[in-house]
Formats: sequence, structure tokens, C-alpha cells
Amino acid sequence: SAPDQTACKMPLAAAACAIAAGRTRQRRPRSSGRGGERSGSVADAPIHACSCHGPFARPYRGQCLPSFMVIGSQKAATSKLRWYLSRHPSIDIPKEEAFHGGPNPVAAWDTSAEPWLLSTYLDAFEDVCNSTRVTGLKMPDYIVMSSRTIQLFHVANPRVRILVTLREPIARMYSYFAMQLRFGWSPINHMGKNPCMQRRLRELLRAKEAAALAARAAGRPVENESVRFTSEDIMVANLHCVRPCYRNNASGLGEAAAQEVWHEEAVPQCRNIYFTPLVHSMYALHLRRWLRVFPVDSLLLLRFDDIVLRPIDALQRLAAFLNLPPFPEGFKVEHGRENYTTVTRLLESGAVTRESLRLLHDFFAPHDAMLRQMFGQSFW
Repeated sequence: SAPDQTACKMPLAAAACAIAAGRTRQRRPRSSGRGGERSGSVADAPIHACSCHGPFARPYRGQCLPSFMVIGSQKAATSKLRWYLSRHPSIDIPKEEAFHGGPNPVAAWDTSAEPWLLSTYLDAFEDVCNSTRVTGLKMPDYIVMSSRTIQLFHVANPRVRILVTLREPIARMYSYFAMQLRFGWSPINHMGKNPCMQRRLRELLRAKEAAALAARAAGRPVENESVRFTSEDIMVANLHCVRPCYRNNASGLGEAAAQEVWHEEAVPQCRNIYFTPLVHSMYALHLRRWLRVFPVDSLLLLRFDDIVLRPIDALQRLAAFLNLPPFPEGFKVEHGRENYTTVTRLLESGAVTRESLRLLHDFFAPHDAMLRQMFGQSFW
């Protein structure tokens, strides 16, 4: 059988050899159409017998639910991790784009309301029923899901494994904003259009434009960069908007802070604050919600630095966590450059001022302390 024929019964050793050589399987999801409903009557469609492989999978209406989820944040190596996982002989893990145009990801997991929605959602995966393969779901933004949505995941599959990628929060934020600004992104019209962020950034833009106008009037040269947002501008604005939305700094140490799991929804300026990148870096706050539903041994925390610099070690640890065969000998990985963005490099390069870094560090310090307390280890 050819290595790119996923439906064939290829021996695991042969598949491992093909993958190690750098060949990529052609994914064959159940359905390439991503409409809100499948053709025909989904509710009346026959449900076929389905046996799902491994201790973390579970059948659902003739399909296999994912054995694991990859959550985290953008610029924390979730895409790199998905690429590695997609080349393991026993794993199918679609790109996020495979779910675009399908059912709302929250509504789909509410099986008590419309059970067929989850069936449609699962169409993005290969059919692994009655095989030795498993599926995984990569959705970084799921880390900020509400307690109710996390409970829906648990009801559907209480055995699912959760892989969490973590990166030092300030460096992650800077990398995210720098990438988006390179793409010509407007922070005012993104991030859930949070009212506070929109107001602060518009005020900052007006101030930049006024300063440039005054400089030109005085005959001084003005660079175009002076009227554009910088990553530092957006990070500091994000920080000031987040503060009033979370009492006790959200993850601050102490009994009162430990009870917080969500932002102050009653405050108008906090609307959609959880869409902003700084909130995505409040790891302890979000993982506290997950741990109220899933046991701690359901979660595996992976450091960005390990995925980038020591990928094989991280991948073998992950395979053992998922109870899958190890990644084959000679598996092709990419060792990342060691000069990626860190807080030290931001300070040395002058990309962010010492004052802004101090503000951000002071905000995240209790979050990082809580993360160490929750999992018994330091991450950066």
C-alpha cells in the first residue's frame, strides 16, 4: 500500500518509515463540505458500530471523538506542535481551517441540545473507527473557554487529554503583536473590539498624529514609524484595560484570588476582554477553570522553549502521555533558532522600555507564582 493512502491497513513500521523520510499523508476527512448541516437528514442517518482506539478516545454516533486537544496561545508553538503530531503514524489532527464554516465550536459540543451538530463537527476528522489511529483537535483559543464550555467537553469525553503549550507571557505578547503589525493589522478593529482597547488606542493614535503635525510645522523631520502603533503601545494599552476587569489581579496569591475564574462581565469596558492577547497569557486563571472539571493528570504542559529547541524530547514525552507508540527513530524535526524573542532580548534591543517591562512583569508575577503553585514546577 502507498504511504499516502490513509485508509489502507499499512503496518505501523512501514508508516513510521515513510513519515521519518519526510513524506506527508494526504488527509481524507469524512466530508470536505463545511456547511451547517450535512446532506440528507442527519438526525435520521444510520449510526454505524464504531470502536475507537486507546484509553482516551470515545465513540459518538458512529464516529470517534478526539483523544486529545491542543490548547494554548498564538506564538506559543501550537502550529509547530500540530505539524509534528500530524506526521505521527497513529494521529490525525486537522488544521484549524478545517473547521471554518462548520458548526459553532461551542454549540457543537452541547450534545443535549442538537446532538447532530457534533457529528457534523467531527466530519473534519479522518474516519478512524475500528482502526489503531486516534484524532486530536488543535484549537489554541480553547484555553480561554468558559467553565460551561469546558464542562461540555467533559460530558462528551471525560477521558480526553489536554495538551497545553506555554510561553513566557511578555515575550509571547510582543511576538504576537509584532507579527500582526507586520501583516498590516489594525489593533483598533480586532481583539473582540473591546471598548477600552478601542478608546485607548484611538486616543494614542490622535496623540501620535498631533505630535507629527507639530513637528512638521516646526520644520523637523518626521518618520512614518512615529505615527504607527508599536507592539509596546498595544501591550501597555492591553494591560491598562485588563486591570479593572479582574479583581485581585485574577491569579494573585490568596484565597480570594483563587476563587476567580472569569472577568467582570457587568463592567461595559470589559466586554470581550478575553479576546485580547494579554488575557490569553494569564495561564493560571484559565487552567484553574480546566482543573475544576478535569483531573490534573489529564493535562500535559509543554514549554515553548522545549518544543522549539528540544523537540524530540518533548514529542516522546507527549507520545507517552497519549499512550501511543513513540515517534519513529529519525523523525524529522526543525530545531528553532535560539535568538527568538525573550524579555532579556527585548530589553537589550530597546524594543520595549524598561518601564513598560516592569509594569508587565509586576502584573504577571502573581500569575506565574500561581502557575508554579498549581503544577509544582517553574516554566520560565
